Amino acid sequence: MAQKAKTTPSGETLTINGLTDLGYKQAGISDSLATAAQYAIDNIADFPETISAEAKAELYSGYFKRYNENNPPVMYAVINGHYVLATPEHIENKSVEKINVGMEYAFALTPQDFGKLKSTEPEKHRMIGDIRDKVQTYASNKLGDLKRKAKDIIRKATSNGVARETIDFTESVARAFIALEKSVKVKEARQDSTANAVQWRMAVDAFWKAYNAK
Repeated sequence: MAQKAKTTPSGETLTINGLTDLGYKQAGISDSLATAAQYAIDNIADFPETISAEAKAELYSGYFKRYNENNPPVMYAVINGHYVLATPEHIENKSVEKINVGMEYAFALTPQDFGKLKSTEPEKHRMIGDIRDKVQTYASNKLGDLKRKAKDIIRKATSNGVARETIDFTESVARAFIALEKSVKVKEARQDSTANAVQWRMAVDAFWKAYNAK
């Protein structure tokens, strides 16, 4: 029997039409996680035992994006220095100060600016701090799910007599450089002043020249 759409803990809307449909959708979720975990194993050196700061940052960027889709910003009206959910009247009234608070707003603040709010605007600090904590917890849990699935894949492969690929140090470095090359291009496109793809390539070439010197 068809049921109304349910809102999952992550904020998604899921419609389940009976137990057969439930089994099908659950299996799809499991298969997708297995595919994602295998990709991580193949593209992150020594995953899931270790993960570089750069790889973790890229994963978290994706987790943050997903969180933002499931938890869109909320409009608040600033009334006598207090933040209240904006009503239609607040939104229509141009004289009422309003602020759209969500993941992107919370993380747009530098750690220093966020810290200052604790003394200058404690209510705003608590509101933004709550969002930052929820987003970080969400991302941490998702990375935990990915690691557990990757470990399960490796364990099953090992038990079936399939040894995990062992890579040496230079291969680990090469894979890390490939990931960083992708990252520098993305950050440069986003106008990150510290990212320069040309200089990065020159630095990598210089590294290998020095490292491979006989």
